[in-house]
Amino acid sequence: MSTLFSTTGIILSCRDHKEVDRWYAMYTKDYGKIEFLARGGQKVLAKLTPHLETLGEVHTLLVQGRQYPTLTGVERKRAFLGAQSDYQKMVLAQNAMSLMDMGTRPHEADPVLYDVLHQWLSFLDTAPSLSPERSAYLLGSFSLKLLALLGYRPELHQCLRCRQSVRPKEFYWHALKGGIVCVSCRKQDSDQYFAARPMEETTLKLIRFAMGESFSDQLRPPLPGETLLAFHEAIEALIISHFPIIPVNSLRASCQ
Repeated sequence: MSTLFSTTGIILSCRDHKEVDRWYAMYTKDYGKIEFLARGGQKVLAKLTPHLETLGEVHTLLVQGRQYPTLTGVERKRAFLGAQSDYQKMVLAQNAMSLMDMGTRPHEADPVLYDVLHQWLSFLDTAPSLSPERSAYLLGSFSLKLLALLGYRPELHQCLRCRQSVRPKEFYWHALKGGIVCVSCRKQDSDQYFAARPMEETTLKLIRFAMGESFSDQLRPPLPGETLLAFHEAIEALIISHFPIIPVNSLRASCQ
């Protein structure tokens, strides 16, 4: 027996299905990620799907069938027009939602994760124009916060092995194990930490700032070229090591 239910969410992705239908993935506060079918969604004159094609928060009415939900009604609650009208911001929004789609599984509700995604879109809606370098840094900040909420929070203050606070210039970065390891522990257990790589103090500070501060505060720190490059390499190594699906493009390439 079919069940009718409603929920509010943010569309993460869509893909065509058969000749005229379309699949959508939406992240909601109540149910987590939901994948549903919009019948006739590919048609030019489709009445419901135009509300799902542009960036925004939508209220949907769905019918839960035996195998999957089907869309029966949709109403746009908020359109992030400031993000939609700026190409760089739109690229940032789409890349973040793609990461969210790849990193989450259906029907695992996380209201905090929904709030972070909503905060991200609200920030982009009002943010000033962004350079490609700042955009790539912001996407790295979003990725760090997403990794932390998915259970892959990197250790940025204590050694992974001895649990002591690391001192400046006396640590290495180990993406696979998820954080920093002190020089002494790397020497004592070289078999376990052979993949640890040197990291400058400025890079670690930038990662800490990106992890802990709000999106609006991410507009403040300077981004020296070498530090930003090392920042991206560290974050991308975390994504490759822990994400369920590896993105096709790097954070830097996604924002060019």
